[in-house]
Amino acid sequence: MDLKGFEGWVGIVDQPFLTRLRQGRVGRRAFEGWLVQERCLYEGILGLQTSLLRRAPPPHRLIVAQALVITIEELDWMESLELPNLPVHPVRLEYLDFLETLEHESYEVGTVAHWVRQRAFFDAWRSLGPLEDLPGEFSEHWLAPETQALTHDLGSLALEAANNLPQGVVDEWVARVLAQEQSSWQMALQVAFSSGPLD
Repeated sequence: MDLKGFEGWVGIVDQPFLTRLRQGRVGRRAFEGWLVQERCLYEGILGLQTSLLRRAPPPHRLIVAQALVITIEELDWMESLELPNLPVHPVRLEYLDFLETLEHESYEVGTVAHWVRQRAFFDAWRSLGPLEDLPGEFSEHWLAPETQALTHDLGSLALEAANNLPQGVVDEWVARVLAQEQSSWQMALQVAFSSGPLD
């Protein structure tokens, strides 16, 4: 599956917050404010992955388990950053509710949606290129070879799952995840502004 063929994908990699990151116009404090919201999202993704792992057919289990382990590692890493204590943004709460809804959808729908989020985030981050004004740990972390390999493997599971769904259902859920991602990046800009000067 290729997200570039779906309406809404371009908007994921062309957000003002990402543009400012690319230009070095988001300060560390503002960036940490966004990271706090990402940490909340990873907690929700952990719940979805746990649900998928319980229902995964045997050939899928190892890949889903690897995704679960990487999410736990992400949360541990974010915890080590000693991020500020900020409330969960309403837009993030909507995304968390959406992820909880996915836990009650079919395994096929959850698998497609899970991959779309992974691919959309990976594509957005890769579009930035090197970020000189932020520690290298960030770009290295999210573009690590194991992350790229996981994204590829989840894409294989998603393709298999999508073949068992009507095309209209696939299109609907891809669009819904991409809409959540677009809202998340718009939220990121709001969080950055509320954290203080961007530059």
